[in-house]
Amino acid sequence: MKTMTVPIFTFKECALCGETSHQRELASTSYFGSPDLDGRLPPPARWALDMQIQTCPSCGYCAPDISKKVDKASVVVKSDSYKKQLKNPRFPKLANAFLCFSMIMEETGNFAKAGWACVYAAWACDDANNDVGARKCRERAVALLRQAKQADQRFAKRVGEEIAIMADLLRRAGRFEEALVVCDEGLKKHLGKTMRKVLMFQKELIRKGDTSCHKIEEVFEKEEHEY
Repeated sequence: MKTMTVPIFTFKECALCGETSHQRELASTSYFGSPDLDGRLPPPARWALDMQIQTCPSCGYCAPDISKKVDKASVVVKSDSYKKQLKNPRFPKLANAFLCFSMIMEETGNFAKAGWACVYAAWACDDANNDVGARKCRERAVALLRQAKQADQRFAKRVGEEIAIMADLLRRAGRFEEALVVCDEGLKKHLGKTMRKVLMFQKELIRKGDTSCHKIEEVFEKEEHEY
């Protein structure tokens, strides 16, 4: 039997203001097919993005679970920059929620989580066909994930995955020269066979000026066609 996305509808008490609100959580999900080059899963898990962030309708606190307080969150949520981001009309509502959570994580010094929150915001923009917003989110993700590396924070399980994700973020943001440098530097390292193929595929996309979404399976489909 195939497992589909199962939400839980629950009431949550905001850890910052104490307001109780109706929220959704992800109970379980699954996926069938190939992930994107940036790690985004295929359906049905792909469509559970809105269940991975919650927003308090009273104070605007955004977090995966608003009933849990994050250090320094109170100060960030009250800031003008946070309030402006929460209502920013240039981004979808869901993207704004992830971007606000990113601001909180950045303030705590967790640049890896802050960066990934921006990646999730980019996915929300992708789903809304907001190309400009998606590019801005990816550029912000790149900056934060680079800070994560400088702070010795891992943002993927393996070094090769970190390089591949960074290359894809830069490519999809249209920053082709930087993306090419990341690929070339990555290929000088002792990476696994799959990651090397992914980076070579990225280089082909970069040469074509391709900023669109591609899946990992395309790397192997291309290899099969070459034989």
